[in-house]
Amino acid sequence: MGIGTALMKEMLRILKNKGYKQASLAVQKANYAARMYKKVGFEIVDENEEEYIMLCRL
Repeated sequence: MGIGTALMKEMLRILKNKGYKQASLAVQKANYAARMYKKVGFEIVDENEEEYIMLCRL
């Protein structure tokens, strides 16, 4: 339904408006949400066996 994407976009908008320059997160590689994070602007900056470390520049 796109609820997660809408919530993430709104959170990123709020962070940007408050002056934050970036946001980061860790997500398990098997988690389908990793695709959504890429869709809203996160990039993989590091990884280990189980997780991606992702960064979104605001």
